[in-house]
Amino acid sequence: MSSLQIKHVFQKGFLTTIIGYMLCLLASGCTYDLEYHEANIDPVMERPSEWINYMVSEYDNGIYKDTLQTTRIIPERSALVLIDVWRDEFLDPFVIDHINPIIEEFSAQGMKIIYAPSQMPENKNLLVIDEGVHFYDFETMDSYLRDNNIQNLIYSGFDTFYCVLDKPNGIYNLKMRNDSFRTFVLERGVLSYTKEMMEASMELLKKNGVGIIPYDGDDKTYPQQTLTDIHAKTKSSARPKWNSFIVIFQNNDTDEALENFKLELDTLQVKYGIVETGTLTFQGEEVAPENFSKFLRDKKIWNLYYAGNYLNNEIIWSKYGVLPLYIKSRYQLVRNLPQPYIINDLAYMAPSQSMEADLEKATILNHYRMIYNINSTTLINSWTEIPD
Repeated sequence: MSSLQIKHVFQKGFLTTIIGYMLCLLASGCTYDLEYHEANIDPVMERPSEWINYMVSEYDNGIYKDTLQTTRIIPERSALVLIDVWRDEFLDPFVIDHINPIIEEFSAQGMKIIYAPSQMPENKNLLVIDEGVHFYDFETMDSYLRDNNIQNLIYSGFDTFYCVLDKPNGIYNLKMRNDSFRTFVLERGVLSYTKEMMEASMELLKKNGVGIIPYDGDDKTYPQQTLTDIHAKTKSSARPKWNSFIVIFQNNDTDEALENFKLELDTLQVKYGIVETGTLTFQGEEVAPENFSKFLRDKKIWNLYYAGNYLNNEIIWSKYGVLPLYIKSRYQLVRNLPQPYIINDLAYMAPSQSMEADLEKATILNHYRMIYNINSTTLINSWTEIPD
């Protein structure tokens, strides 16, 4: 047989083998291949999934608009995360009427139940199931999620404006460590001190890719009232300029008030940086997000002022914002970080269909963690009249 004939037989035999193998798989008639397949599939992934509807906000023609989306989740690859369901009397009805039925429902579907009560004792009415797992104080749940192949996190608990966002197992904190999870908030299973605080936090979450599973009920009781005056807590005097730094979040639009403010700062020799396209620049040098806290400490900044776009998104949520600053100070125990201020009149709002801008701004200025607020004229006048 010639070499050409041998080559032809080899090609013919190889093709016959491949075709036969493919037919064998399609017909499910090859015992060895079936056994291999059954031994290597993830049986959980073969089980029925659950449909969920959720809301996110998408930027469209100058405004954030809510869109209803639908997805499927596998319960066994999902976890209900209960943040700070504490032993407070005002939480008792919420726990009994909302949280406990959710735990029963989700557990029956096969979801993991994660209790993360942080620094306080759990509510005495809280349903604690044997299959649930606890993470106390600042203990994180990352290894548990990884070991159990969790893909979806559905958050519930108290307070949506604070702890559900920033606790060590809260949404922002977890996303900063690992953004591979699909994250949702169950609206019927969360509460805040005020109705507007809960609504403002929902707006922030929807803009940043966290799905809100909606709830139409109006049976929640909020223990406090929102201060709705934007200037209710505005400071009337400024700290010295030498230990101050201003972060200005700037977009592509030219804002005359911000430009004039920067000119005033230049005249007074006040240090400020510009954040554009997610990067802070100071005196021609970029400050990487991971170096921001070190930058503030090295510059001996005691008072940090925020202005620009947008108070209800980047100024809080971005890596240079108030939220990560609080997390570093409170939970990561980074010392000598500055006091954050919002420059009231120069902190703009991202327009939204779902919440009136002035109410949302007042809620943030008067109730968000750690921040003070002050007007730009107060800053300029104080630094002009009282030199360092």
